[in-house]
Amino acid sequence: MDYHIPPGTEAIERLEDFIVVNRLTANTRIPSERDLCEMWGVSRSTLRQAVDTLVSWGVLYRVRGSGVYVAVPKKNRNMVGVDSMIGELRQQGSFLTKKIISARVIEATKQISRKLKIPLGRKVHEYIRLRKVDYVPCILETTYIDCQQYPGFDEYYNEKTSMDYILKNIYHKKQESGEENISVTYASEHEAELFEIEPDVPLFFTSGVVKDEKGVPVTYYKQLFRSDQFKFVSVINKE
Repeated sequence: MDYHIPPGTEAIERLEDFIVVNRLTANTRIPSERDLCEMWGVSRSTLRQAVDTLVSWGVLYRVRGSGVYVAVPKKNRNMVGVDSMIGELRQQGSFLTKKIISARVIEATKQISRKLKIPLGRKVHEYIRLRKVDYVPCILETTYIDCQQYPGFDEYYNEKTSMDYILKNIYHKKQESGEENISVTYASEHEAELFEIEPDVPLFFTSGVVKDEKGVPVTYYKQLFRSDQFKFVSVINKE
């Protein structure tokens, strides 16, 4: 039995190929529905469904009264491996800045003590940072570090330094493994203000623990990502 690609799937593939073959850059308008339907011999409803799908994927976007445009590609957030997320973004050619929203010492809650495997109530550094990627505020991070294991951490860390660098070069700790959970949440009014978006917009939420070469927790973190700026990918290397 011959396999026939469903018209909707074929239209999606043709649209994606059209963008690549014609080297359409971000914010470039694609041809009208009528022109594309005539070009490929597909119905208006099939093409519209394909466009709707690519809009939902973040490949295209609509401007009312103007047409459909190629969207700015989303940044990849690799869910596999221990490479620094910041390093990955730089490799993708992004320009990054960060602003420390809050830096304080607090007592470990039940959750923090469980994640860092330290006694309840022990002092920990808490850092809340807003990161901009290509000048767009799109990552809000909260990181916890044990004060006893890393005394004086606050003397080294600021908006111009890297946690990874300090841990590796000052405390001689390598972050070699970890575990991460991902879910979807919605922006509170405060988060929306920081991200410069509307409240209740969907956000990616991740939390995890990074461990050293002996499996001892180094940091516990929570992150919020703008869903219009990021996509989560899993890279599998088959040996």
